[in-house]
Amino acid sequence: MPFSIDYPQPVRVVRSEETLTQQHYRKGKLETKTSHQEWLWVTTLEARTFPARLVRRLGHDRWKQENNGWNDLTQNWAFKHGFLHACRHRPQTSSDDGSRHPVANRGLAAVALIVVLAFNLCGAFVHCHSKLVRLYHPPTIEVARQLRASVSKLPPKIRSPDCPAPQPQTT
Repeated sequence: MPFSIDYPQPVRVVRSEETLTQQHYRKGKLETKTSHQEWLWVTTLEARTFPARLVRRLGHDRWKQENNGWNDLTQNWAFKHGFLHACRHRPQTSSDDGSRHPVANRGLAAVALIVVLAFNLCGAFVHCHSKLVRLYHPPTIEVARQLRASVSKLPPKIRSPDCPAPQPQTT
């Protein structure tokens, strides 16, 4: 079926009904909880190349990225919705008619991209190269807390090899 009048390319809808059973601790007791879910995946991928099971898996993988990526950015990296909007205190310029308006904020997009890049590099390093993560599986927020603590420390004072050690002063 066509997606819309403005976007007439045909789309395919894949519907999946799933039963998910998980165990959680509630008040010190292990409880089993079963939930029933219905998912609708809208795609333009060809049915021969991407069968319904693959579309379902790709959809869940995308949803996992959404939760683990953007959710982590907003909850733990202060990447809130307001961050993406221009600041009201930007410099202003006068137009030809004499009215004043804020200058275009092109730096905000650059800052946002740098934050996303730093987040991705940090996550890739933690998940691909950290021995502690592979051995002990701490949550990402704990790794971020430890990384922040280590970056916040002042570097050790290092003397130049040709400088003599400071002598204590006597009074």
